[in-house]
Amino acid sequence: MEIVDVIAEVLKYVAPAALLLLAIKYMNDAQLEKEKAGLQAQVRLEVIRQHLPLKLTAYERAVLFLERINPASLLPRCGNGLDRSARQFHAELLQEIRSEFEHNLSQQIYISHQGWLLLVQAKEEILSLINMAARELEEDAQGLELSKKIIEKISQLKSMPTHKATFVLKSDVHKLFEN
Repeated sequence: MEIVDVIAEVLKYVAPAALLLLAIKYMNDAQLEKEKAGLQAQVRLEVIRQHLPLKLTAYERAVLFLERINPASLLPRCGNGLDRSARQFHAELLQEIRSEFEHNLSQQIYISHQGWLLLVQAKEEILSLINMAARELEEDAQGLELSKKIIEKISQLKSMPTHKATFVLKSDVHKLFEN
């Protein structure tokens, strides 16, 4: 037997075995990819399942924050400035808003970037409105006068600063359930 005949004889057995091994490897790789994709989908679903309640809570707290800093809610909650000077009431209102904001600061992790920016903008506009009202009062003014001045300033606005932020936050929540 010549060497060529030996090689041909070996190839007669090795070639089909090699093709069979390649086919098995291809099928095995395809199955592994399918299982990997399935596991990734399960992990994504689990993350969403655990993450969604946190997101919803963050949005709820953000909307509640906006409601609490709305002067229509803030002023009565702080006693409308009765029994204190405008200066004291002014400081109390600013502290109340800042405290509420600090309490909800971590919610920005779960809220859309645009929603958070509008929330911060609404807070700043409310603070600015309160500061403007306080600057327009006499030094010896009472807290109730500050309340009235704030309400007067609000009545001059086209819309409350908190309304746009609330609208965007609610829209974000609706988008969570569209997918």
